[in-house]
Amino acid sequence: MRTQRKTPGLSIRLLFCLGWTVSCAPPDDTRDHTTVELPPADQTLHGKEFSRIRGVTELSDGRILVSDELEKSLYVADFRSGDIRSLGSIGDGPGEFRYPGFLYPIGADSTLLTDQTTHRAFLVVGDGHPENLSAATQLIGRLSTEPPWGIDRSGRVLGVEGFGYSGDRLALSRVEADSLRILFTTGSVFGWEPGRHETIAEVGGQGRLGGWGRTRFGGRRYYTSALATEGQAWLFRDGWIAVAHPEPYRVDWRRPDGEWVRGDPLPFDPVPVTPRDRCFAWTGDRNPGACDESRTIDAVPWPDYLPPFVMARRNRTNPGGIALQPGPNGVLLIQRTLMADAPGRRYDVVDRTGSLRGTIVMPENRTIIGSSSASLYVVTKDDVDLLTLSRHPWPDLPGAR
Repeated sequence: MRTQRKTPGLSIRLLFCLGWTVSCAPPDDTRDHTTVELPPADQTLHGKEFSRIRGVTELSDGRILVSDELEKSLYVADFRSGDIRSLGSIGDGPGEFRYPGFLYPIGADSTLLTDQTTHRAFLVVGDGHPENLSAATQLIGRLSTEPPWGIDRSGRVLGVEGFGYSGDRLALSRVEADSLRILFTTGSVFGWEPGRHETIAEVGGQGRLGGWGRTRFGGRRYYTSALATEGQAWLFRDGWIAVAHPEPYRVDWRRPDGEWVRGDPLPFDPVPVTPRDRCFAWTGDRNPGACDESRTIDAVPWPDYLPPFVMARRNRTNPGGIALQPGPNGVLLIQRTLMADAPGRRYDVVDRTGSLRGTIVMPENRTIIGSSSASLYVVTKDDVDLLTLSRHPWPDLPGAR
């Protein structure tokens, strides 16, 4: 099994000694940084299996909103009673949606819901009926074709656009782009005018590792390596923005006043990419023989080492498949790249100084889908790809704001 780089002197052991089952022996220069297993669920939503959850957010009374794209439903659910009911209806009229997408908690029990196909946006107050937000639809549409990378309490939106060239063609999408601009709007989803946007950062894009290949029907197509990495960002409700860089692996923070907190490189042990890694990244199959008939896997450049995080192409539980999501009390969760030889899912926990507070590990069939000040929401996939939703305890994070 592959291991993380041994990191001396990280003052993070108190974080996970508060109620989680880990070794709390004094750290020394030979110990790995603290890792913990996902604690057992304290509540599970029994009697309901979901199909393709896109978002979970908690209301002030402890109930949750759940969007399921495949079932075309927005639910409000109560873990205590087990009650679950649908909100809204399917269609193109006022307050109607086609495919409920991601949920963005804005504050005061207000949640923004996106529609995956029509790119419309809706405001849900508590467990009320979704209402069209025409300004949000215009703002998000002008900003990017990607779902927003976060929305703050004032209604400002973070987005992304690709630029540069991949090989000999203009980058027309985020996947093909050599570089990405992280865009922050001046307008609000609650306003009447879409407003403008500013570029707050430029990061590397996936198109740097791409190439032309043949499709299964004999045509040509520009492919990007499944292990190609990119910079990613997330806008928190309180206006802080986290920008994660893969090379070197670090997190920078932009404060609401526009000042930057530059993070130091995070612990990262370069692991060489093997044929098994390439097969697993491309097909999801850990058997290298599954890639023997591929016409594309050898057509694209592959990195020499596994990157710290990538775009999740098969499990887009975060907007655009990014590896970032907000955690409790202002921390950032980063889903690390899945490994062919080390099954399991890992989330690095990074605070607003850019410091690593620890790593949460769990089985690969479980994914963190949301959080509150005291909990993690996790989906568990069974053998027929049905999803069960559970709530797991989350301790206080010392040093996190």
